[in-house]
Amino acid sequence: MTTTTPRRRMFAMRWKLLLTFGGVFTVMFIFLALWILRFTTNQANDRLESQLALSTAGAAETLDPQLFQDLITKVDVVKDASDESGYGYPTDPLYAESAKELLHINKMVTEALSYSYFRDPDDGRLYFAASSGFLLEPRFGVKYRVPVDEIVDAFTLSLMEQGLEKTTAQPEYSDAFGSWISSYSPVFDAGGKSVGAIGVDYPKTYVDQVESEVKRNLYPILVISYLVLIGLVILISSRLVRPLKRLTAATARIAEGEYDLNVRSLVPTRFPDEMYSLAESFAQMAAKVDVREKTLTQEVQRLKVEIDHARRSEAVREITDSDSFTELLVKAAEMRRRMKGDDA
Repeated sequence: MTTTTPRRRMFAMRWKLLLTFGGVFTVMFIFLALWILRFTTNQANDRLESQLALSTAGAAETLDPQLFQDLITKVDVVKDASDESGYGYPTDPLYAESAKELLHINKMVTEALSYSYFRDPDDGRLYFAASSGFLLEPRFGVKYRVPVDEIVDAFTLSLMEQGLEKTTAQPEYSDAFGSWISSYSPVFDAGGKSVGAIGVDYPKTYVDQVESEVKRNLYPILVISYLVLIGLVILISSRLVRPLKRLTAATARIAEGEYDLNVRSLVPTRFPDEMYSLAESFAQMAAKVDVREKTLTQEVQRLKVEIDHARRSEAVREITDSDSFTELLVKAAEMRRRMKGDDA
């Protein structure tokens, strides 16, 4: 009883190559795109933070420290029940003049929001002073003498306290009004003593714009490159598989007995490679199988002749060794004697 091995379903090498290289290229391009996007965004963000810190420090040096001191010592708190903070904008010209100084920062750093703050020597808390938003339409920004710790979180408060002594940058953060980066820089009087500080908030829209620009320019390039590489994989895999298909068909013909098939002609020979070596091996195999088959055929014919001769000899022996043949010989001898007696 013979059993046949079930034929397994074929999965073309062309598709194997395409899936393998396609997967590798996909992972590589995704990693490359994410890395470029992250690198570009971080670079833009770092540059923006550095420029904002320099602008804040420069702007702090342009403020009139005496005007700042007059503002926080001479201008009274304004209560405004209609505002959620409970405070309002002063009508004192000192406040308007201070806000005007801060407005110059907005003109130098577009979209920036600038304000000033100070530490109260009596309770040690930080309070907001002037805001450039007072001179914009519509007005917005923190009100005069609003406690800083009621507006910002503990981390931001600690950075603003550092900003009373040195220029301090705050990385990206988010609040109810959006995402920002900020910088704080001290305002010194003529004797080098800190009398307060200014803060500049900058919306993260610039970094978002850079990210969008990178995506808009990078993604089409990566997609086109990806498609070109996939096309090359398809082309190369087709060129590799085509000779294999020819060799497969050739082996089927050889299996049917066509040993004189010119296998070498099925593979390009301009630049011999492993595929050509495989064709050479098939050609040598076919030639050796052809010789062995012819030799085997001759040997079978010779054995057939010997077997026929042996069979004839065996048949003759069986006849001569039989009793009937012995009796026949005896009768023949008797007949010869009788024939000789009659002749005599």
